[in-house]
Amino acid sequence: MPPRAILFDFDGVIAATENHHVAAWQRTLGFLGLSIGDQAASRAAEIDDRDFLREFFEGRGIPVDKVDDWVDRKRALTVELLKYAPRVYPGVVELVGALRDRARLAVVSGSWRECVETVLEAAGLTDAFGLIITKEDVTDRKPHPEAYALALKKLRLAPTSVAAIEDSPTGLISAREAGIRRLIAVGHRRPIGDWIGDAAFIEKLGPGAEVLERLGF
Repeated sequence: MPPRAILFDFDGVIAATENHHVAAWQRTLGFLGLSIGDQAASRAAEIDDRDFLREFFEGRGIPVDKVDDWVDRKRALTVELLKYAPRVYPGVVELVGALRDRARLAVVSGSWRECVETVLEAAGLTDAFGLIITKEDVTDRKPHPEAYALALKKLRLAPTSVAAIEDSPTGLISAREAGIRRLIAVGHRRPIGDWIGDAAFIEKLGPGAEVLERLGF
């Protein structure tokens, strides 16, 4: 049976946002007279912003009492960059258009709501997603299953009746821990490897038959 709902991760699945986050961190830390390389800044995509900055400060003997203020500044910069140059992966808009009449669509993301909504609005996708779960809605970030569990609760669906699309090992773990077994790993940022586990792998999203077939349509 096809899924009744499809739950999309955001960063790395719907939108290519890593460069935006890297630039926002570099500018934020620049205000403090600090610098950080692209690779080091990109690690923030895998952990919470507060955890990332606290770790960065502690490693340099910087007091952490202003972490929240600097994270807020970084978030605001990220939103401005996304408004200026939103980047949705090729084929996503077409895929969402092909799916929206077949199943309920939701975003389950560890990103800030404002970032998600900014990109969806720019891409004309806001109305396609009936539910958006972001970091403001949960206490624990992926790989904890809280975000997916909350989505299932709000959708009033069993985990066996949905599919999740992720691009990272932490995201796949989160979905699995919430009981979701129909999983697609998309290779926008990673080649196929052990990180996908038992998930189906596709190199990129798009409206073609492969994605729809993997989802059971």
